[in-house]
Amino acid sequence: MPAADGGDEGCGGKHQRGSFRCLDAARYTVAAVVTVLIVTVIVIAMKLLLRPESLRLSVVGGAVYTTRRPAADQKAVTLALNLRAENPSGRARVYLLNVTAYLFDNATQASTPTPEDDSFTFFTLVDEAVRQQLAVDAVTSVDATEDSMDPAHLDALCAEGGGVIADAALRVDGSVVTEVRSGVNLTRLATYFCWPLLVGGKQQGGGDTRNDDVLCTEKNLASQHQ
Repeated sequence: MPAADGGDEGCGGKHQRGSFRCLDAARYTVAAVVTVLIVTVIVIAMKLLLRPESLRLSVVGGAVYTTRRPAADQKAVTLALNLRAENPSGRARVYLLNVTAYLFDNATQASTPTPEDDSFTFFTLVDEAVRQQLAVDAVTSVDATEDSMDPAHLDALCAEGGGVIADAALRVDGSVVTEVRSGVNLTRLATYFCWPLLVGGKQQGGGDTRNDDVLCTEKNLASQHQ
């Protein structure tokens, strides 16, 4: 029986209306696929562009040097730290902000959730801006006395002939801000561990160091403390 006028026999039919509908459907399908591909490419490109760069930290000379300070009424020592920050990125400037560095002996876990209470001393560093493919040295010091350091560690550092604490660890907590060219800043909290370090002894003249630099390793403590 012949099909009624105006009937639709589908994509395989002979009527033009059905053919046009099939062509429109194919166009919509192609347009949807192209849109998905474009969005995917944009997302990948944005991830590559905005991906936080890994800031490299190291302790220059692998040591925190000390200087015995003359004091009339109590023992006192100055501890000096040189923390080097290197930005390997060729496209983004990186800022290291709100940094506190804690010193631990080899009997205390540096990953403790209360580093200020469990470390035997700590440093507060100034904010640093590290330009692309450059490095900066954050030099800081802290004075330790009987009022700020426990007697065991202070006695070790003030020993005659220059006392030392071996296999010490430095924990560095701070914010890493990546500034990309589009003007978008990405901020993340970061924790680095630098080990093993020598605490004590004097740095050689002219800024020379006796040991190789100690590289710091970044770790995520959030998952460990959950």
